[in-house]
Formats: sequence, C-alpha cells, structure tokens
Amino acid sequence: MRQSLVLFGCAFLLGCASTPKPVPESDRSVSASVSERDTPQYLSPSEVVAKLEASKVLYKVDGADSPPGGWGDQLWPQRVSAVEAPWVVEEGGQRVIREWPVDASVKALLDEAEPHFQARRYDEAAKLYARATDACPDCYVAWVFRGDAAYFADDAATALEHYRRATTLNPNDHRAWFFQGNALAKLERYQEALDAWAWCLVLNPRYPVIRQFFRTNAHLGLVVRGDVIVPRGYAAREGEGVSIQFDPNHDPGWFAFANCKALWLGEPSHREKMTGSSEEQFTSVEEMECLASALAVHETQKAEGKLDALDPTLERLLDITQEGLLLEAVLFEVGARIHPQVVLTLDDELRQRLKKYVLTHVLVPAGRRGG
Repeated sequence: MRQSLVLFGCAFLLGCASTPKPVPESDRSVSASVSERDTPQYLSPSEVVAKLEASKVLYKVDGADSPPGGWGDQLWPQRVSAVEAPWVVEEGGQRVIREWPVDASVKALLDEAEPHFQARRYDEAAKLYARATDACPDCYVAWVFRGDAAYFADDAATALEHYRRATTLNPNDHRAWFFQGNALAKLERYQEALDAWAWCLVLNPRYPVIRQFFRTNAHLGLVVRGDVIVPRGYAAREGEGVSIQFDPNHDPGWFAFANCKALWLGEPSHREKMTGSSEEQFTSVEEMECLASALAVHETQKAEGKLDALDPTLERLLDITQEGLLLEAVLFEVGARIHPQVVLTLDDELRQRLKKYVLTHVLVPAGRRGG
C-alpha cells in the first residue's frame, strides 16, 4: 500500500458494470441467491441452437486455438477502474464507491514519512504516522501505514492493533485485511489469519499480491486455486453477423457456451426477456445461462463415456453449481474481471456467501489445489 494518496475514479453503481439495472425486481441478481430470483427458465443447448438457426442474423462458426488462459480477457475486459482508497456509501438504495476523503495535513505527514519507510528507518516513519493518526483518528490509511512500520520493525502485535483499527474504520479495503492476515500469521494465529485473508479475496478477488504471497510462502500450506471459469469458446460481432469461436481441442461444453453467448449478443429480444432490458451490459443471468449450457453438454459427454476432451475446470464448476454457489463463482471470477471492486457494492449477505465460496473453493489447503 506504499503508494501516493492521489485517488481516482468515481462512484460506481453495481448495475452499470455487473448486473442489469435495478429494475425490474425479477433480476436483482446480485442481491439475491439463485433460488430467490424470478428469472425466466434457462434455455437448453438444443433450444439455443434452434433459436440461432431460426434467426435472421448470420451466425458463423469458426474453430480456433484459444489462448492459454482461455478467452476470458476477450469476453470480460475490465471496464471500471479501481478506487485507490474506497469509501462505500448508500445512495438511492444502492451501495456506491467514493474516494475516501483525505486530510491535506495528514497527507503531508504520510509523504514526509515515506522516505524513512523506504530507507527502513521504521522508528522514524512510525513517529510521523503516529502524528498522522493523532491529527486524524478516522484516517484509516494512516493506521495502515502505522501498522506497516510496526510490522517491518518486527512488532507484529502492535501492527495487528493498527491494522484492526484500519479495518474497523474502513472494512472495504482489501489490503488492510491482507496485512492483518500477515500479522496474525506472524503471531502464529493461523485460523484468524485465514479469515482475514479470505476477506481480502472476497473484497478484491483478482488481487495479484495475495496470490503471489501464497506461492512464495508455501510453508503456510495454503494455495489460491486457479480460475474455474476458463472459457474455450466465445462470440463476437463480425460485420452485421456474429462469429462463434470454439477451440475444438477442448470440452464440447464450451461450444454450447459460445452458442449461448452468440444468442445473447445477436438476439436483443432474448436479453430483454431474461433481464427486462435489451441494453448490453454484464449480467450474472447471462453468464449463468451460458455456463449451464456448457455444464449440460459436459455431463452428457461424461454419461456417454466420451472422456478424452473433458475439461477439469468444468468438473470443478459442476461441483460448485451442485453446492448452489454458481452465482458466487460468476461474481468472483467474471464480475471482478469487469469491475475489480464489484463486491463492495454487494449486500452483507452475499458477501458472506462469497466468503464461504472463497474458503471452500479458492483459498484452500495445498493438498486440495487441483485444477
């Protein structure tokens, strides 16, 4: 977190980046579990194909080698910039992200301390950080920096106190939870550390630092598992038609997924039926319908004994779906690609479900890493 306090971005309504607009009520997909939504029934893979064949839109199927990590970047590019120091407020019944207000005098003290910190003069830095928290007891960033000085001075207990003060003031900054977990681990309070690290991942699912941390610190016995949604098919506009791309070297389920994505792209009436709006924007309903198509074909292939090209990530996703956590997987892996801080706009109940998802399927003992 040793960065300038210059903040950027604006308030982000969840609807603009991760779900359809708040109305109609039937598609509040980020504030309700799958079973609570009154979404129209998903189409089967064969029903999707029938609609494509009956359409006036030209759909063209092309085989192509997918990138090593799948076509996720093409399907779900980041559209929203992260706010450096997030402040979550309620506006119009929605949680939105603002910039945390920064006191100019506190910023000056933090800037003054930075050269001392970088030169490992942690005691000198700590004095300036203490002056900052005295001047502004509610400035959570100053408490984080004060915790850093204590942590790197090998005083994990004091660091933990400061990090906990920071997360109490602002529970929405993933880095404070990450640092808190590190301090707890240094104190050999591993279960509490696991809880803090889980919150870090919930709040920022694609945070690269925590992933590298567990690769570097294998002695902790934990791993952050790789993505479970690794698409080997996608759809894109091509002229006035739609191109359906599928990697024939992978699970045929991804062909069904690509067909479904093409339907959502080429048939606005289907999008409107499912979400109440024909506007193209990320919606968990679309991703869940298309992933359901992929899983249906995947299961059929298994039942018929066609095992050669089966995708192990789809097998993992099938387990997740059977546990009722498909929505959480979509938000964690897909929604967070588009909006890195999408979880900050979710309600507390769904955040807790995401934490369950993280502790069950993401941050797990090394022996369960799989995938």
